[in-house]
Amino acid sequence: MSSLLSGIRSLSPQSPTDTARRALNDVRLFVPTPLTDALDDLVHAHTPTDRPTPRRDAPTPDAFAGRMHSYEILNQYIVGAQWRALALAAEASILETPADEERTLFKLWTYRILALCSLGHYASAAREIRRLEVATMGASVYEHVHPRSPTIVWPFELRVLRAQVAGLALDDWPTCADRLSSLHRACHRRLARQTDVELNQQRTVRLSFMLATCAVRMRDAQLAVRVMDHLVSEAPTDPRLTSAMARLHLQLGSIREAELQFVKVEQLIPPDDKLARMNRALYAVASGKWEAARDLFHSVAGDVPEEHVCAANNAFVCEVYLGHPQRMLDALQRLMVAAPRAAGASEELVFNYCTGLDLHYDGAKLREEKARKMVDVATWAGDGFNTASFKLQ
Repeated sequence: MSSLLSGIRSLSPQSPTDTARRALNDVRLFVPTPLTDALDDLVHAHTPTDRPTPRRDAPTPDAFAGRMHSYEILNQYIVGAQWRALALAAEASILETPADEERTLFKLWTYRILALCSLGHYASAAREIRRLEVATMGASVYEHVHPRSPTIVWPFELRVLRAQVAGLALDDWPTCADRLSSLHRACHRRLARQTDVELNQQRTVRLSFMLATCAVRMRDAQLAVRVMDHLVSEAPTDPRLTSAMARLHLQLGSIREAELQFVKVEQLIPPDDKLARMNRALYAVASGKWEAARDLFHSVAGDVPEEHVCAANNAFVCEVYLGHPQRMLDALQRLMVAAPRAAGASEELVFNYCTGLDLHYDGAKLREEKARKMVDVATWAGDGFNTASFKLQ
């Protein structure tokens, strides 16, 4: 028996699942990698055939097959949002890695699933994760304290992806919450044993935010508040966590409770701190005070809005509610040009820009302006851009 399966209880020869078990580098674990890109298709459909498009050519499997790709190269694909290339390179590297190098294989599988999720191919990611579960049959996905626990343990980031895919692919947010909770408990057990304290504290905070988000998707406001309340209770002097709690209450429509939390934040930081001003701006939005909100967001963004894209975007959106859609369009366009990666390829900003176009234009002019913005975004964005941001329907 290979070292891959060491520590796993053997199944009987009659077990129907025995034939389904695979090595982690088995080609049958993969689904075909989708190589199309929605933004590519959209630009080609809305750009004259005689005009060159700004998108790079789609990667081909042959360009990656038959060789290992270094972690440095894989990380470069992440930085450049070249998710199709990452999916192909990770697959090729997995196939070239010996079956007994479990740690390397699991790390490469994390890259692979991340690429599929970033492309929005959640169903494909779910199928490959399910095949991985079968490949490690008999071993737990999670860490256990019991000394007789199986030796195969999925890496943390892959377990996080496994949890998220349950919700994103299947709309099964309760399963997502269960898996995140199991991870959260595992991190707490490691903290109790004083193992990698700083790392597990960071993971616990991150998982708490993810659990709260999951609870919101489940429309379980009480669970979301309970998760965040527990997180804040463990670090009551951290203004960022209390701010997050306040913003959750805003999202849930509890304006009064949000105000109380914002007051707590301002007892922890100076009143002119950017976090305090951002909180006041968000509270003003919730209260319908658009002019005050705009001015506060501008005070956060300062003279270099491309370094504070979120605040600048919010300030410009306030112009719509003040009756000035053209001001928003002009300001967003300047921001996108000044910060093409952070702003020009932001789905949220593109959505806001196209909302302004809908309010300001119609007919052929509207289609022309949106086509122009598609070409701009195609110049800046990587793979997997959500084309629903263009509001074509």
